[in-house]
Amino acid sequence: MDEVKGSMTRVEAAFSKLAARPPALGGWGLNGVFTRYLDHGSHQVTWLQGALGSATALTDAASDVDDSNMELGLLRMTGPRLQAALFGTLLLATWVDFLHLSDAVLRYCPLCSVEKLFVDLHRVQGLMQPTLTDLASLDPERVEAAATAMPELMGKLTVEFDALHRETRSTMKLGGQVIAAMQAVEMLTLISTMKMSLPRRPPSAPATLGVGLVMSSSGVMVGSRLVVSAEWVEMMRRLVQAGVISVPAVSAAVRIHGGQVLMAQAHQDLPKGVRDALGDSPEVRAMQVTDRAGAGMADAPKHHVLPDEHRAWFEKRGFTGDMNIDQFCVRLEKSHHEAIHGGGDWRLGRTWPGEWNRMIMKVLRDAEAETGQRLTRNEILKLVAGYLKEYDISMNFIPGRRR
Repeated sequence: MDEVKGSMTRVEAAFSKLAARPPALGGWGLNGVFTRYLDHGSHQVTWLQGALGSATALTDAASDVDDSNMELGLLRMTGPRLQAALFGTLLLATWVDFLHLSDAVLRYCPLCSVEKLFVDLHRVQGLMQPTLTDLASLDPERVEAAATAMPELMGKLTVEFDALHRETRSTMKLGGQVIAAMQAVEMLTLISTMKMSLPRRPPSAPATLGVGLVMSSSGVMVGSRLVVSAEWVEMMRRLVQAGVISVPAVSAAVRIHGGQVLMAQAHQDLPKGVRDALGDSPEVRAMQVTDRAGAGMADAPKHHVLPDEHRAWFEKRGFTGDMNIDQFCVRLEKSHHEAIHGGGDWRLGRTWPGEWNRMIMKVLRDAEAETGQRLTRNEILKLVAGYLKEYDISMNFIPGRRR
């Protein structure tokens, strides 16, 4: 989270500087009709800040829960938000590079076609927008799909950036532009994946993960090998095994930072070096991405752990915002879901004292009656965690919808 927040700060600062730059002598810059492209980036910052704030709030809540399983369940809830923020920030950093290059073109290349540059930026924005929309939804399935497709998208963006850069150089040469103007554009040839590299290596021994980043003379990234710290690999392994970060997301990040050679391999296995470094665990072996139907979950209903019919009761005890009861849903097999509700007929099931909604509300109300005061949110979660284990319900929480 700290890594992403730092990247977000740099991206916001870049947008502010670009917006504050006065037009050049010819009257051109990222103003007028080009302002919409600055606004596009600034608008994305809002949901990114919300995703990071939500992940931070859930992490803080997890640290206060006095039950290790519930703590892990809350941490898993941060996963989609963190992945959305990570890849969203990466796309925005890439967009900043396009804007920097466009600003240089407008200022230093009077022979370059302003109309063509406008259309080029519009096309690049169109490439990014579907992925940004999916990431901004914070829906776990849409975020996962977007993250998995990111290497392929970054490959396309790298090609677009390189083409724009090469065309600008050619036009400048034809127009006999001064060397200083050429250098102004040359300084912007590093695509943002270089700046958004994996965490910097500490002094300890590194782990080599097979491929890496080298910038060719034309500004296109090519692969050689990727080196990250052993600490980073261990952190990823633990987060993957805990279910906080998905293996496809880790794989996508490695491919993106691995450069152009790997960007077209979005739907293939992890490189052997990466797989070996992460460890030979079931989570790593199960890297291949599948949809809900492929995972056998197409008909699996969502179960509100905290009964939806008592929403107001829970809201009075702190279950609002990022911790509202719709965040505490789990997928259950249809038979399991019916069993905990007393069978297929929910009305008849409510006559059974062990029916989930009836049972859990009785437990919570009895606990309040015993203490003579309202339960806190953490006290409720601790009590619920014990009964989730008893009813064999996992704490892999997913967002649900209000019924």
